[in-house]
Order: sequence, then structure tokens, then C-alpha cells
Amino acid sequence: MTVQVELPCPKCKSTKMKFERPEIRETDIITCAACGHNLGTMASIREKMNKAYQRLNRPAAGRKLQ
Repeated sequence: MTVQVELPCPKCKSTKMKFERPEIRETDIITCAACGHNLGTMASIREKMNKAYQRLNRPAAGRKLQ
């Protein structure tokens, strides 16, 4: 079983990542396969993505109909 995750590398913009196991764990350190940049653990990446998603949705919820 292989896991495919597309995460953009902030350094080189590649979306190919390296995984040491066929299944990703929350404690796995994610590394860009193209440039070797360390993106952090899977748990920290998910947390950052959730915060970014919440920031995107917050202004839309605050609008009022006139």
C-alpha cells in the first residue's frame, strides 16, 4: 500500500515527498524529494493547513447581507 500526499514545498514548489514507510504516521518527518527541504512532521503540517483553512473561511462567515 502506498500513500500519495501532495504538499507544495515552500522552497522549490515541488509536490513530491519522501516517506520512509508505506503508511504515514503523525510523527513522520516529511521531506521534499526534489530539494531535501524538511517540512516538519505530518501532525504539524496538518495543524498549519487547518489554521490556514480557518483563516480563509473566517472572513466569509463574517459578512452580512444588506
